[in-house]
Amino acid sequence: MSRSPKEAGFALAEALVALLLLALTLGLAAGVFSFGRRISQAGHGRDVLAHTVAGSGALGGWLAAAAPIRTVTPAGPGPVLFEGRPDRLTFVTASRGDAQPAGLLAVTVGFNGRDRGGRTGSILFDVTPLAFGEALLPDQVARETLIAHVAGARFSYFGALAEGRPAAWHDDWTDATRLPQLVQLRANLDLGGRVEPLDLSFRVPGS
Repeated sequence: MSRSPKEAGFALAEALVALLLLALTLGLAAGVFSFGRRISQAGHGRDVLAHTVAGSGALGGWLAAAAPIRTVTPAGPGPVLFEGRPDRLTFVTASRGDAQPAGLLAVTVGFNGRDRGGRTGSILFDVTPLAFGEALLPDQVARETLIAHVAGARFSYFGALAEGRPAAWHDDWTDATRLPQLVQLRANLDLGGRVEPLDLSFRVPGS
């Protein structure tokens, strides 16, 4: 049974309306998905920033209480117990017993590079209590995350390595007779879809 031109035109119009409604529905669904993803990324970014603030505050507190302890050699006082590298630093700090055991602590903070199969890594820390009068740093065994979702990190150090030498920025702080005046941490944080630079400086009062 053949349709009249009027009926055929009406059926075509119905098909076009159905296609238009389908396109609008798919577009709305895509918009909702995109909006939800942006909200999720924003929440992830806030979590990363909150963890970063807490971690950097802990590192700043440890460095503010860094102890300028020097090793003893037959010729007299040796280098200060502070070893700074571009990817990590180890130093002795004094703890009041708030979050860590009270007394002298050996703290190592370092960037572990990228996690296996991931885009980012973490800045990790080890904290080990020191026996009173101990001259050498013990092996660190406990390890926790200080700052997560780090795409890259680098430490540098400002100060005079010894008496009579000018203060300057250094990539390494080893075999020095004093603590650095400043420790700088430059890192890139993955905030879920975007990478933001982080530039922090910590003062070391005991230098």
